[in-house]
Amino acid sequence: MADEKDRKTLEERHQMSDLERLRHSCAHVLATAVSRIWPDAQFAAGPPVEGGFYYDIDLKHRISPDDFPQIEAEMKKVVKENSSFERVVMSRDEAMSLAKSGRLAAVSKREVESVFKVDLLNDIPEDEEISIFKNGDFWDLCAGPHVGRTGNCKAFKVMSVASAFYKGDKDKQSLQRIYGTCFKNRTLLDEHLERLEEAKKRDHRRLGQRDESFYLR
Repeated sequence: MADEKDRKTLEERHQMSDLERLRHSCAHVLATAVSRIWPDAQFAAGPPVEGGFYYDIDLKHRISPDDFPQIEAEMKKVVKENSSFERVVMSRDEAMSLAKSGRLAAVSKREVESVFKVDLLNDIPEDEEISIFKNGDFWDLCAGPHVGRTGNCKAFKVMSVASAFYKGDKDKQSLQRIYGTCFKNRTLLDEHLERLEEAKKRDHRRLGQRDESFYLR
């Protein structure tokens, strides 16, 4: 589940574009990598959004751009494994048992429960089907949809990290939000990154012109 503006209904999920499906899958690849590097990470939301995807994380380690190469290297390993995204439908009690054991949004059982998954399970309407998705050892509470395999998520980039409140509520816990993007192939990704770089240069030029105008007054 994401912020209210990002959360998709089941109907909207079924209407996800191929690119949104790919990016949602890449969010799981990111989470797999982060959980391998930092097993104590707790995951909240991981939706596709305009321009890419993000995953909200509670983690003692403060993630910075210095960590991006390590995260991307681990993501490449996950992609190379080419694990299938397997959807498993289960009862609420079965899913809650996994969440309580710390198994959801993780690569193994843990001594602490998957706190956000417990909360998100309680948000799911009684008449809604509950499913988890598995890719390799990583299991996550998720309604999907996903691409077939992690190997489809080759063209990705970890973009930035910021702070975000859980469920977009300023009265709730502050989390670390890792943003990334993913495209069908490396050419499309490189073109996207070039456009962002050009936009950044234009912004810098405009800022420089504005500052120069200020000092000439």
